[in-house]
Amino acid sequence: MGKWQISTRLGIAAGLLLAADAAAGIINVPGDQPTIQAGIDAAAGGDEVVVADGVYTGPGNREVQTGTKLIIIRSAGGPDVCVIDCEGVGRAFVISGGAQLEGFTIRNGQAVHGGGMLIGGNATIVACVFAANTADAGGAAYVLGSSPTFISCTFTGNCAQVVDGGAIYNLYGSPTFVNCLMTANSATAFGGAVFSDLATLDLVNCTLSDNSAFRGAGITNYAGVEMTLSNCILWGNQDFEGRGLSAQILSTSSTETVNYTCVEGLDDAFGGEGNIGDEPLFLDPTSGDYRLGPGSPCIDAADSNAVPVGITTDLDGNPRFIDDPATPDTGIGVCHVDMGAYEFQQGTAVCCPGDINGDGSTNVLDLIDLLLCFGLPAIPGCEAEDVNGDGTVNVLDLIDLLLAFGTACP
Repeated sequence: MGKWQISTRLGIAAGLLLAADAAAGIINVPGDQPTIQAGIDAAAGGDEVVVADGVYTGPGNREVQTGTKLIIIRSAGGPDVCVIDCEGVGRAFVISGGAQLEGFTIRNGQAVHGGGMLIGGNATIVACVFAANTADAGGAAYVLGSSPTFISCTFTGNCAQVVDGGAIYNLYGSPTFVNCLMTANSATAFGGAVFSDLATLDLVNCTLSDNSAFRGAGITNYAGVEMTLSNCILWGNQDFEGRGLSAQILSTSSTETVNYTCVEGLDDAFGGEGNIGDEPLFLDPTSGDYRLGPGSPCIDAADSNAVPVGITTDLDGNPRFIDDPATPDTGIGVCHVDMGAYEFQQGTAVCCPGDINGDGSTNVLDLIDLLLCFGLPAIPGCEAEDVNGDGTVNVLDLIDLLLAFGTACP
């Protein structure tokens, strides 16, 4: 299994999909079926459609309808070697169910809504790259009244050429983004990266940088939006007024919850905890490298408890739960993860959430250690048992440990 497949098969959707049919099969494209659409049409619930390396074009490989089958549609070798090129004619996928899509590059899509993908179902989209797709609204993807989850996806060079949402247009939807990078996307009007209206929006450990729009170049929440940002970086997004706070996050009649996030031009407009407005010190943003450089204030500055259960790697497929001994810990949780899509890897020591005794996994021995300190403050001998770092060993720590139970260190 390549790093692009990360660890999401441990949870999220894959287990549910495969459980849908005890006799799940594999359909190879083009080995068993000539096109991606033909592979999906031949699949039953729980099956996997595995697409061989190559560049896929033409009918049957664009405007692909996933239907409502609970299946996995994945590339064999990952997004670097498996490309759906829409050639400026239509989009790659129309998703109406709960399929899981993994490991594709989707490029050169063109549509009115969702140049790369139109989403009306609660799909899981993993390790996909959306590049140079164009639409009137939602250059990469248009989310309509659904709750998709994007994990370790990259959105770059997508464009909303008429109105809003250079990468994502979110109408009545509830999408979640984890470990995602959105850069160099553009919108003629609002939301160079993300535009939401009458919707909810949840981003964890995402980096949004160097996107552009007339207004709200990073994220625009138009009306009635409830957004939660955790462990993210919004920096260098630019609208006609420059790179101020409103260019990073523009809000009208919406509610934002922002915690442990780096935002350019930050003031106390969003309140929250652990937020910073300091330069994130990307390694080489002019060359598209948004990894954190040494000394970045985003290192060990995020909330480990905000990382979804089952997510143990970053956008590169490297371990997410890393503590850098050279950096003061300003985040919370036992493992002080970093802000943004990438975890700083240099000179680091791996740790695991809930691994109280340090044996490399969260197991019954850790549970016993926690129970021995239950009800006590985080005094010497009970510091590690305070899993969420709130100063007391209590039921919240027990819940966090149980959520991570059985997890091994990356």
